Amino acid sequence: MPVRNRYNLVDDVADSRLPLHSEEAYQHGISFQAKYVGSLDVPRPNSRMEIVASMRRIRYEFKAKNIKKKKVSIVVSVDGVKVSLRKKQKRKEWTWDESKMLIMHDPIYRIFYVSHDSQDLKIFSYIARDGSNNSFRCNVFKSKKKTQAMRIVRTVGQAFEVCHKLSLQHAEQDADGQADGESDKSMDKPSSHDGKLTGAEQEEVGESGKHGGEDSVVGVSLREKAVSEILQSLAELNVVKPGQTIMDIDGKSVFTVTSQGISPSSPCSPSLTPLASQHYLQLLQQQLQQ
Repeated sequence: MPVRNRYNLVDDVADSRLPLHSEEAYQHGISFQAKYVGSLDVPRPNSRMEIVASMRRIRYEFKAKNIKKKKVSIVVSVDGVKVSLRKKQKRKEWTWDESKMLIMHDPIYRIFYVSHDSQDLKIFSYIARDGSNNSFRCNVFKSKKKTQAMRIVRTVGQAFEVCHKLSLQHAEQDADGQADGESDKSMDKPSSHDGKLTGAEQEEVGESGKHGGEDSVVGVSLREKAVSEILQSLAELNVVKPGQTIMDIDGKSVFTVTSQGISPSSPCSPSLTPLASQHYLQLLQQQLQQ
């Protein structure tokens, strides 16, 4: 018959490699009941033997001082391990202040180690690092059953994995959010680019405007030149006599025929527009017909 040691006495049906709880359960918190033995500051442990030695030293010191164990509730969640006194609420008390009942609250990332005592499987502890002075504190508890102590140890161990997965998911979401923000910015840039012209584009538009203005001036000068050439040829053919004035629609004299050619009747004569040039040609035709 094989020899059974203390670990074999624990009837742990579930495989230690399989998770005890779902990840959603850690969002709400998993509660256990136990007795709080005590806590002491310990040096940074380098091996499991040092952790077990610290655990046993705390037990013996508190037992020698005749310090009674306190009934507590241990809640394990993604926020950490919260230990609070388990006390019945009195009828006269209208409010329940949890801060007065809270003994300790250690985030998961500050928990250094969690284990149970091989000599007494009802005893378990975890070592947490203090954020203010980076000291290590060993917290010792005792459960009613050995299986309960094993479940608490495994629950805290699984909390490490759950928090690690959540941190990876948050990192991926942050990376995706930054990528989406950059893509949105890149999409916004072309729209703003369409609304506002750059310096090079403004120069191109300015140059095109200049060219357009020059073209319009050239067109007007060509029309004036054409009309003046027609009048000049008419004067040479004596169709239009010297001293005769060419009137516009409003009856204003625009050109005067001289012996030397055609000249504006006044220095303030307006430049010919396309419509005005057509009117002048029509007037010439009418005067020629007369």
